[in-house]
Amino acid sequence: MKEFPSQDNTAAFAEAFFIANLLFIGVFYIALWVLYFVRYQDTSAVAKNHLVQALIASSISTSIFVLLNVFIVLTDGYASLTALFSLEVYYMLIVPLFLAMGIFGFTKAIKGEGYIFPLFGRFSG
Repeated sequence: MKEFPSQDNTAAFAEAFFIANLLFIGVFYIALWVLYFVRYQDTSAVAKNHLVQALIASSISTSIFVLLNVFIVLTDGYASLTALFSLEVYYMLIVPLFLAMGIFGFTKAIKGEGYIFPLFGRFSG
């Protein structure tokens, strides 16, 4: 059952940009904001939901990454055990959690179905 027209790929692009932002932090975060400002008014309610949730999730994951790097710079620097451990925790625990949400959201977006992200999706509107 399609809830939005097949030519409206905003939801799929939003979820794809969110997944890509986990690997290429910053570039796809900006692309997601551009998608939001260009397509939000002209898309369906389901795609708006995907877009807002992907933007919230990207904001959270990007903020965690930036704060982690600020912590590393302010403490021992990148050539330290603290940096190694912190970045390993980020890439082995946090990224896979966000990636799983993104993959579920992407598969639902491709099908034209709604998806609520766990933990913070209900706050997206």
